[in-house]
Amino acid sequence: IVGRFFYQFGMTVGFAVLVSLFVSFTLDPMLSSRWYDPSIEAGRHKSWLSRALEKANQKLEDLQDFVARTLEWSLRHRGVVVAVAVLSIVISFVIFGRLGSAFMPDYDRGEFSVSFKMPPGTTLRETADVGRRVTEVLKRRPEIAYSFVTIGAGGTTPVNEGTTYVKLKEKGERQLTDFELRQVLREELARWPALRSIVGEVEYMPGEGQPLQISVRGTDLTRLDEVALKVIANTKATPGTADVDSSREDPRPEVRVRLDRKTASDLGLDLGTVASMVRGLIAGEVVSQFQDPDGDAYDVRVRLGEDQRRLRQDLADISLPVMKGMPAAGQGVPLTQVAMLEDSEAPSIIRRRDLLREVRVMATTQERPLGTVIDDLRVKNAKIPMPPGIQVNYTGQAEDLGETFYYIYRALVLAVVFIYAILASQFRSFFHPLAIMLSLPLSLVGVALILWMTNDNLNIMSMIGLIMLMGLVTKNAILLIDYTNRQRREGEDRERALV
Repeated sequence: IVGRFFYQFGMTVGFAVLVSLFVSFTLDPMLSSRWYDPSIEAGRHKSWLSRALEKANQKLEDLQDFVARTLEWSLRHRGVVVAVAVLSIVISFVIFGRLGSAFMPDYDRGEFSVSFKMPPGTTLRETADVGRRVTEVLKRRPEIAYSFVTIGAGGTTPVNEGTTYVKLKEKGERQLTDFELRQVLREELARWPALRSIVGEVEYMPGEGQPLQISVRGTDLTRLDEVALKVIANTKATPGTADVDSSREDPRPEVRVRLDRKTASDLGLDLGTVASMVRGLIAGEVVSQFQDPDGDAYDVRVRLGEDQRRLRQDLADISLPVMKGMPAAGQGVPLTQVAMLEDSEAPSIIRRRDLLREVRVMATTQERPLGTVIDDLRVKNAKIPMPPGIQVNYTGQAEDLGETFYYIYRALVLAVVFIYAILASQFRSFFHPLAIMLSLPLSLVGVALILWMTNDNLNIMSMIGLIMLMGLVTKNAILLIDYTNRQRREGEDRERALV
């Protein structure tokens, strides 16, 4: 993931450097030949632009004199300067430790989604009614431009789950940001006891794309549920989390048909025959195909009507044809004569990951960086007594975050190594590059302060900006050291050359 961003970043910087090189050999010399020169233009009439440039130059010279005096003082008090520099670097690391981290920065996108989930067994019609009620809640908010609901998207999502896309008005037309509006909607939807809702980013699919995801894995479903419930409780109790949910579903209601094999055998029925008949009437059997005028073919499926296959009593009314043991051949007997019907429950879904059963705990973050929330959760979850075979892993953006920072730090170290190698070859010295490299840690001071002042955090964008800043600091230091060395070769002493 980091490579995808760095490729674009590297190509952009490389192109910019090539353009800069071209301009320095062409446009800059030409402009310098036409630019205002105070020594030549001293006795001539000056235009308003020349007078403005002269004043600007004078301001810059005054600033240069001030910097020179500051540098002279610094060279006379080297111990104080070094101490202040070291203290600044230490303070910057302390600030970095309190900034927190995230994979990507948060900003007002002007859109979000409201994913909702009803108990297993909810019909499409009932879920659609809930979707309309959610839409009515959204319509009451003046900040929302429009919204639409999707239920059972893609054919893989159950009909008891739906997603509402919400588009907000322009920032100038609303008083609340999208983060504030999300919190308002969370509180309003929390009043619906049977509804499990998630207010998150548009790309988040229900229960799959939330930034905070914890994978609880093991072989024993009972112990797995026990640990997952404790992880869910810890997640809800951690500041900065919202929309805490899990992949645990309520059991799905079902009717089990227990065949009386002896009675069925006396009537000429076996398990396979009864199962195929019941399945055909309830689930349906494809008996033919219909072809429309456009040439598209559709399966024709025959099964009982919806009002005849919804309740357990409907199954009891199914008549099974038998061929022996009856006064008239082909006479039917009710299903309850050869089988018992029992109301039961079954798991709605069993997830697996790495050959183990899994319960996924998910949450969104608010008001706190993702990295800080994860650090708190690691401490809390480490105190949970883990039964044998049960493990807790952090996935989703937490996994991406760890991988991102690992590769960014590696890129940073490689950048420092390559810079030193290039500088050593350019200056033909192993000492001069050290003076340049020692200025790199000081670039952290400004980064830490500005991120702290703007209440931001370390993320992939700010880290790329940090590497860019280090490149600029290096280029500036190269110019200073190179010009100082040239002055010394012309006979200036070291301190005067530095000034």
